[in-house]
Amino acid sequence: MKFPSASVRVPGVFLASAFAFLFAASVPASATLHPPKLIALPAVPAFATADSPPPADVPPRPRAVNDESAVRHLVLDNGLRVLLVSDPRLNKSAASVAVGAGSLDDPEGRDGLAHFLEHMLFLGTEKYPDAGRYQRFIDANAGAWNAYTAGSVTNYHFEVRHEAFAEALDVFAQFFIAPLFTPEFTEREINAVNSEFQMRLENDLWRQFQLMQGFFEKDHPEHHFAIGNAATLAGTTRDELLAFYRAHYSANRMALALTGKASLDQLEQLARACFSAVENRRISPVAPPPGFLPPKPALRLIRMQPVKDLQQLTLLFPLPGFRADYASKPAALLSFILGHEGEGSLLSSLKRDGLATALGAYLDGETETYGSCLVNITLTPAGVENHRTVLARVFSAIDSLRRAGYPEHLFRERQAMARLDEAFQDKGEGMSRAIELANLALQYPLEIADREPYLWLAPDPAAYQRLLDALRPDNLLATLTAKNQPADRTEPWYGTRYSYAEDTGPVWQALVQPARDNVLHPPAPNPYIPGRTDLLPAMPLQLIDEPALSLYYAQDAEFHRPMSSQRFLLRMPRSLATLEDAVLLRLYAACVREALNETTYPAAEAGLAYTLEATPDGLAFSVSGYDESAGRLLDTLAAGLVEIDLTAERYAALQDALVRELSSFLRAEAYAVAGATLRATVFENNYRPDEQLPAAQRATLGDIRAFAKKLRSGARLEALAYGNLTAAEAAATARRVAEKLAVAPPPAADPLLAPRLLVRAAADLLAAETLPGNNSAFLRDYILGPDDPEHRAAALILNNFVGEPFFTELRTRQQLGYVAQAWAATRETQTTLNFLIQSGTHSADELAARADTFIATFPAQFAALTGDEWAALVEGARAQLEEKDKTIPERAARLFTLAYQRAADWARREETLKALDRLAKSRVEQLLKTALAPDTRRQATILAYARDHAPKTEQTPTFTDRSAWKKTQTYK
Repeated sequence: MKFPSASVRVPGVFLASAFAFLFAASVPASATLHPPKLIALPAVPAFATADSPPPADVPPRPRAVNDESAVRHLVLDNGLRVLLVSDPRLNKSAASVAVGAGSLDDPEGRDGLAHFLEHMLFLGTEKYPDAGRYQRFIDANAGAWNAYTAGSVTNYHFEVRHEAFAEALDVFAQFFIAPLFTPEFTEREINAVNSEFQMRLENDLWRQFQLMQGFFEKDHPEHHFAIGNAATLAGTTRDELLAFYRAHYSANRMALALTGKASLDQLEQLARACFSAVENRRISPVAPPPGFLPPKPALRLIRMQPVKDLQQLTLLFPLPGFRADYASKPAALLSFILGHEGEGSLLSSLKRDGLATALGAYLDGETETYGSCLVNITLTPAGVENHRTVLARVFSAIDSLRRAGYPEHLFRERQAMARLDEAFQDKGEGMSRAIELANLALQYPLEIADREPYLWLAPDPAAYQRLLDALRPDNLLATLTAKNQPADRTEPWYGTRYSYAEDTGPVWQALVQPARDNVLHPPAPNPYIPGRTDLLPAMPLQLIDEPALSLYYAQDAEFHRPMSSQRFLLRMPRSLATLEDAVLLRLYAACVREALNETTYPAAEAGLAYTLEATPDGLAFSVSGYDESAGRLLDTLAAGLVEIDLTAERYAALQDALVRELSSFLRAEAYAVAGATLRATVFENNYRPDEQLPAAQRATLGDIRAFAKKLRSGARLEALAYGNLTAAEAAATARRVAEKLAVAPPPAADPLLAPRLLVRAAADLLAAETLPGNNSAFLRDYILGPDDPEHRAAALILNNFVGEPFFTELRTRQQLGYVAQAWAATRETQTTLNFLIQSGTHSADELAARADTFIATFPAQFAALTGDEWAALVEGARAQLEEKDKTIPERAARLFTLAYQRAADWARREETLKALDRLAKSRVEQLLKTALAPDTRRQATILAYARDHAPKTEQTPTFTDRSAWKKTQTYK
């Protein structure tokens, strides 16, 4: 329900929120009946006092993947309790102050004073004396404001756009620092309160509410007229208001909640700056006594004539206080059972016999000393006629609950669902969120206040039984509301016509000794409660699977931005896996980028990004950014891939730049040369830059255009679309790109590339050469095993294990050189273990010898790890696996790799996590030994010698014709 801009006043009664809940539950969904604004209010939490310690066994807070919120709890020096929520997803900032005082504190003879003070508090402060400033500012900044007075709490709140929050909060805070209570506004606001009362005179909920209060103990605070009117407030002075304010408004009896997109530090700064001046009068809370409705051995029945055509039976049971039972939630559990609508429920039984159409049950504890249970039943005409049968059926149901004992399975179900709700349920925002948080912070241990609705910590059969024992006929006040009920009395405040009787005859006896109904029973275990709550990985659908075109698609459900990322690869067949073609592919990509540069620059300024690059697998390109315009850029890119609109002069300049780049390769860092050599050695269709130089020098623009046409007519277009676009849009775009490129699949006899060299066991591959630079480098590549979950998990652990000792020993202790790195990784179809050193003082073979000596110690080092050290390595690996994609393009890139390089292995991360959970330290030790042992290892070594570093040992001949050598190898 949207809060109106005018303030809403709620009577200070024993069960305001529960009454509203039941009223709403009993009205058909199609009804246009509007109960009092009371129904907009959140329930005051029925839990531990604010000053009680938090439970010790609170589980960690569960969080959804896209939950960016943060929470902070603090107490200001003046005793004010503060709860802050920062969330960048919030649309508005909001604040709420809950004051631990309400209509139950009205002085004798001044019914409605707490409510009247709530009105007056808005009308100017010493710092901001203009009575209309607050409302004008909030309204002008797209906000809303409100307040309500309940029995034991008064809540003030507002929401506003983020940019205006600080100023609004400063004005708001002054209500609790130095209100004016200007006498000139007193008469006006008494009239306003009276008008509010007049508005509710014919509201049946308020009428019934006040009617029942009239039967409470006359000397109990619950027996009062909460809203007030012109008569009860006549003659109220400023001194009376100040006296009430000073007696009940104190920082130590208040709680503040702030919500917004500002950081927690910023919100805390606002809270301290605005509210530190609230005076702490060190007021001790005085809880009202229990016993507002003493037991009586009779059926107490009120018959009420409604204004509207209502047919309801409302049952009120006073309860002992249950706030301290925060861990077991007996009230929530019992209300769930009583209000259940499934098989074996009270409502099911009443419906079966045509007596009722709806039922609501609610247990609430507004004070620490007592609570209440309301059961509201919407009756049929037959139910009105046979309301005694309905009453008897209620107590038969209660009796069946006593006989059934404590329903622990229901506690566990509620516990599981609360856990899910805490992680995934929309918590709301604005004033409604702030109101709830402030109330919880006021009446709950602050450290867990925001989590109170979701914490089901431990079953407590005794606490449950105490509440169930209170549901007795002698502890009941019943109200039958229906037209044509006998009425011989008039309620004084609302003029409600009613009658009242106490029955001790057969009807009463039928309630005291209810008939046993074996059809009634507590809810059975719910088969729909989730057994697991793991979030499944994103699993795109393959919308197109054709010889020339493949498309995977997934719509974004996490980042919630009007953006998309669409990725493509023209995957080359093996017939194009030549050195010449690799160079032409690289020049092709460079030419298209050059030709489109002027066109794509404005797109970049408009938030669009594209990539276009040659890879060993083919030509990869992508477009990412705002989805509304991404398609246009993709069309432009596709057209550029076909036309290559470039002059001879511009091509010559581009070719010259590439040739100079390739010519300089051997002058790069030695470790970079070694890395390029390793890639060129173990990957198909991968060539070192210096090997590409001759082909680049002779390539013409005509050669590139011819190659482009050959590629498009003999390659498969692989695509993935992710983000804010529909499946139909993704498919249409992919087909449009395929048509522009005129793609055609390669012949079956010309398969697509397979990337990785298959190295046999006990094989030692070696490439060695002398560089023109002054540094030598050693690079070793061990094959750890295949790319499966177990080896991936082991590689992550080893990656976190080998780096530090290798660096410490060979760089720090032995001072071999600045670069000394060790890592494990997954590359293509294999997992690997790698070691790298670059040195300006030691030759490559000397580096290899030093490294080999130390690498041989790794199995023993690993075996010596303590349990804590092993656990730390496992948790480090887990953290890496659980890292989340940060952007839509990043997500799309990962999904594309999974789709086309990992055979649509969508559960890859989850399976690796499972393998990590199963992985024993002894198994990783075994894998490490096998990878490094001379009789089982599969290794490739790259030695790059500086110009002045002669080899210290005899070396295997270097690879002089890598292209010819690679044609003799096996890839997998």
